[in-house]
Amino acid sequence: MKHLSIRVPWHDNNWNGSVCCSPAANPFCLTLHNILEHKNNLDEDRIASKKWGDLKPEQLPACKGENGGFMNEESYKRIFVHVYANNKQLPHSQLLPTAVDVPAFSAFGIPFRYLSKASQEDMDTKYPGLSRDEEPPFRTSWIFGAQRQRDILHWFLKDVVEHESLVVFYCKNGNPVDEDAARVIVGLGEVSRVHDVIEFDSTADYTYPAWDLMIEHSIRPSLKESNGFLLPYKEYLAIDEQIFKDKLHISKNAAINEIKLTLDKVGNSQKIFDELSYGCDKISHHSMLIILSAARDSVEAVIRHGLVGGDWKRQLRWIDLQIGNIKKASGPFPGFAEALRAIGVNYAYLIEHDLRISKHLTPKGNPWMAYSDLLSDKIQISGVAYNSELGYYKAYWHATADKQKQVLMLLSRFELDSTQIKYWVERPESYDDLLANPYLICEEGDTSISTQMVDYGVIPDVQIQGDWIPEAPSCVDTLIDQRRIRSLVIEKLRFQADLGDTLLSMRELDSLLKEELDKDKMLLPPDYLLKVGSFMQEKLEYIKTEDSVSIQLREFTDMERWLQKRLSARAAKDVKEPLSEDWASLVKNTIAFDASNPQSVMAVKDQAKALGIISSRRLSVLTGPAGTGKTTVVKAFLSSKCVMEEGVLLLAPTGKARVRLGSMASNTQALTVAQFLTKQGFFDWSTMSAYIPAKDKQRKYVGAKNIVIDECSMLTLSDFYVLLNAIDLKTVNRIILIGDPYQLPPIGEGRPFFDLCSFLDNDSKLRTTAIAHLHTIVRTIHQGGQSDILTLASWFSGNQVAKDADEIFEKIRKGSLDSDLKVYSWKTADELKQCLLNVLEKELPFSELSIPERIRKSIGMDDTYFAMEHPEMVEGFQVLTPVKNPVWGSLQLNKYFQEWLGNTNVKFAIEVAPEYIYHGDKIIQLQNEKRESYPSKLKFQLSNGQIGFAGYVSGKYKRASIVFNGIPNESFSYFPSSSDDVAVPIELAYAITIHKSQGSDFDTVLVVLPKSGQILSRELIYTALTRAKKKLILLVEDSPQWMLEYTKPQYSVMAHRNTNLFKYSVRESKVDVPHIEGLIHKTLKDGLLVRSKSEVIIANMLYEANIDFEYEKFLEEKGKRFLPDFTFEDAAGDPIIWEHLGMLSNPAYKESWDKKLAFYKSIGFEEGTNLFTTIDHENGSIDSDEIKEVLQTIEDLL
Repeated sequence: MKHLSIRVPWHDNNWNGSVCCSPAANPFCLTLHNILEHKNNLDEDRIASKKWGDLKPEQLPACKGENGGFMNEESYKRIFVHVYANNKQLPHSQLLPTAVDVPAFSAFGIPFRYLSKASQEDMDTKYPGLSRDEEPPFRTSWIFGAQRQRDILHWFLKDVVEHESLVVFYCKNGNPVDEDAARVIVGLGEVSRVHDVIEFDSTADYTYPAWDLMIEHSIRPSLKESNGFLLPYKEYLAIDEQIFKDKLHISKNAAINEIKLTLDKVGNSQKIFDELSYGCDKISHHSMLIILSAARDSVEAVIRHGLVGGDWKRQLRWIDLQIGNIKKASGPFPGFAEALRAIGVNYAYLIEHDLRISKHLTPKGNPWMAYSDLLSDKIQISGVAYNSELGYYKAYWHATADKQKQVLMLLSRFELDSTQIKYWVERPESYDDLLANPYLICEEGDTSISTQMVDYGVIPDVQIQGDWIPEAPSCVDTLIDQRRIRSLVIEKLRFQADLGDTLLSMRELDSLLKEELDKDKMLLPPDYLLKVGSFMQEKLEYIKTEDSVSIQLREFTDMERWLQKRLSARAAKDVKEPLSEDWASLVKNTIAFDASNPQSVMAVKDQAKALGIISSRRLSVLTGPAGTGKTTVVKAFLSSKCVMEEGVLLLAPTGKARVRLGSMASNTQALTVAQFLTKQGFFDWSTMSAYIPAKDKQRKYVGAKNIVIDECSMLTLSDFYVLLNAIDLKTVNRIILIGDPYQLPPIGEGRPFFDLCSFLDNDSKLRTTAIAHLHTIVRTIHQGGQSDILTLASWFSGNQVAKDADEIFEKIRKGSLDSDLKVYSWKTADELKQCLLNVLEKELPFSELSIPERIRKSIGMDDTYFAMEHPEMVEGFQVLTPVKNPVWGSLQLNKYFQEWLGNTNVKFAIEVAPEYIYHGDKIIQLQNEKRESYPSKLKFQLSNGQIGFAGYVSGKYKRASIVFNGIPNESFSYFPSSSDDVAVPIELAYAITIHKSQGSDFDTVLVVLPKSGQILSRELIYTALTRAKKKLILLVEDSPQWMLEYTKPQYSVMAHRNTNLFKYSVRESKVDVPHIEGLIHKTLKDGLLVRSKSEVIIANMLYEANIDFEYEKFLEEKGKRFLPDFTFEDAAGDPIIWEHLGMLSNPAYKESWDKKLAFYKSIGFEEGTNLFTTIDHENGSIDSDEIKEVLQTIEDLL
């Protein structure tokens, strides 16, 4: 239950449902914008003092919309006209003026706070289930969609309980009582009736709700009939000054000060100030108690003064009653009053209050005992309003089952509200379980309740509970009680799921629990989780292997099992309706094919083979490193007439990926996954999460027979689970999943796309029929030669690199890189700015120009008119960084660029906190939304990550017009935002984080790469390196050689995730790395991880033979550095190297080995002497006899 605050204007006749006695003499109401805009003193003076019920609706005074008549004794009619009704371009133009009969003693409240756009994120976080808003076609601070408005209005009213909720009427500083007071409370009462949300009459088959919520209240002019009151400001103001002096011996103002109810009387509480704001808002119980206590002082002053008539003592009793109804208690049973309310005791808080102030209940006493004594007449409290009710309460309590009483007493030990308590009280079938295990409160229902919150109520602690420590069966005598430990395990599993794990090893959970218990100097017995396994498995799944046990939330077990079955089953089946296409021809038509270029010919062959795979299976995967032509394959697939006739649904997880995917086919719209799920009813925008609705509310997708999903590496386990559940799979011919599994993993649990790729690759049949790997680098076909960018990136891909790929590090060291990659370094944060400027001076084209001119030219801002037609130029140059806030973060880097561009005078900017936006600034969109553009006035879908520029900025007119890539000759208006708390829709984008760049690519990329930081990982660097299409510039802290360390498997965030989708992959401890087929290859040598299964075999055989070796150790011979697989030292102290060759059947790989072999020969290595090789055979096998022979030869040389 909540209480209401409703703002009213000052009225010179107690808001009695009549026009002011002297409207022109009442300027106080003009502080409210709505009245200032509409009030006409001449017109209102003509009808002064007339009752509103005697006036035509159009004659009502301006304050009709601001509760100027909330004490109306008679009903009146009011006409509501929607503010947008006159805009013919809006759907609101169909809304009609709507007449509403307003009953006596009614008020209207508009909950502006919750209808404000600025509050929507908070609303969605706190109150899930609200409908998604519609984007307005103009600038506004308010939500626009009818259904979301309706949802919020209904939500606002649902906690307002007739005859229980109170209503506080207040004026802002426009009042004659205290002109310095920000708020003056003028009256308090009960909400006696809550009316339904008013809907506008409409000529269409839709309508919109009126925001004015109507309630009736209990305040009456006659205090004998009133439950609540108006403070007698009007009467005191009308009394002559001399009367105060003669009777009270104080001034009029002093007397008014004693009765007035202003913020200083309630402790100048900011919370109460906020609750008495925004036109109409909710007031918490604690705040209401403070207000009522202050109101009691005011009423007592009125009684003491004796200047006005009326039954003010009745109002004192009413206040006391309300205090009892809403007061919260502390001590061993802090939820006592809430527990009573949960069973319908109307006077719960007043009872507790009176028991306490009468000393029958001490702060550490048991309110249940005092309550029982009160009901049995052992305690007598005279003059209380509930005396006549005690008989009913006594009968009810005696009729209440003992088990329910125990549950109530238990729940009252926790700081829960009545709703949380009622959740359990209304479930008698759970009473025994709850009493036996209070931690079910954490595990079920409201999962925001922490284990520690329950600890305070059930673990004996005399400092908290005094003499009333908990008893069996609910008592928890030790911190290692299995009930508490299970709650902690569930809490840890939920937390780790947010970090990516879908399960945890028992060993790691033991470690986490020991850390928790160590805070209290407690130990966890050995194998504790195993010994209490049967109890744990009531809520959790134990996943057992031959040598390990892990624990998983049951929901993730269900998801993984469901996905495993369906993904593997579809991947194993051919399509029902195969295609007959000349895929090679379609590829050639898609690219600039050059028959004389062997690389071009190989690319066509590679891509045509991929098309054959993805077109033939019910589910398939298209993958490949950056630059291998995934986009080309998709375009060729979508160019098939047969495919398009079957229908295609294009999906992507991000807005930018959606835009790119949508550009691959004409007349086919791409959707974000969230948009698609929303349409099908499988997405909750308030929590920004996908979910499975009840079966009767599910709308499974039936339509296109081909579903293409891009950037699949960004999808979590639950995303995949809900997405496939939202599709009627039996109607779909092909599901094609596209992505690079070695990019950053999804934000959330699991790594389903990587796990699927790994499963398919390790299945002897599916590896050639259900997954298409693109190998040929097509990005460099027309550039000539190899790409240093892609060579460097290959080291961070998790794939086996080309045999001569180690040359890239030597080229970096010597500064002999090809034209597409440049590497620079910086030493300290202090010199970063100058280093960055120096790099720009060296690398930006048009060296004859100044730096500001070169920066502008690099992003197309040297001619904004031309850029309007070609906004894609803004993506010509992009700076990336891992993070936002440090000196090397995007926030600071953007400030550097603005400084170099001369954008420093804020008079010419608009503030979008914490940045200023100037004309020509590069901008990134941060929200998926629809906005109206200029000049077409069409609504365009803008996507999170979409980049543009500020084509116009006016500090004077407080507006910026932003032009986005993909939408030429259109601009979108944005306005200032100075709040630190409001999520802004745009920010500067000279530099953006690497995470924000995922799914995008740019012609030239400059990556600022710090040497340290928790966020650094192999996938993060890989993602950054693969954003550049033409040129990559690295500005690396210290020597770039440290980057090699991050190519190792132990620096893979993907590898550190625990999953069990297709194969059990769980680290034993939080510092370990789980074994992942195709990604992590552990050896017997302590701490050594290698890059392939064959290398595992070699390393293990060397280890077992007790032969010393180094893996991937840089050597230098004749001034040249190289990185062999295995290195040994012979008897003379010279190096011996062993290279294992994995893919000689691949022409590109063989070519790279030939180059490497020639290099080895040039520096004095000869095969069979100090250079040895082994190979993988075409079927992927390795000959152990060959390995033994090489091993023995090397051993003889050592």
